[in-house]
Amino acid sequence: MNKLYVGNLSPSVTVEDLKRLFGESKLPVTDQVLLKSGYAFVDFPDQKWAIKAIETLSGKAELHGKVIEVDYSVPKKLRSRKIQIRNIPPHLQWEVSPAGPH
Repeated sequence: MNKLYVGNLSPSVTVEDLKRLFGESKLPVTDQVLLKSGYAFVDFPDQKWAIKAIETLSGKAELHGKVIEVDYSVPKKLRSRKIQIRNIPPHLQWEVSPAGPH
């Protein structure tokens, strides 16, 4: 999979900004850049470069004052529906409640 998701983008970010960022990091992005509001999808020539882009930029690079996130693009139907809950006090116990209305 060589398509990456680039998130946490400022609304003012352009395709040229993204290409310049990848170029400055010596990452060979293809011409396939799909920019939406707040995120983008970027294609890389192969998996090696996609992995390098994630390692080099995710949480480390900044565009228009926002630190970007870079990860594999996962089709909607393959995304998990897991949630993560953090900072739970240690004295609380895990309890599974039955599904459905009570």
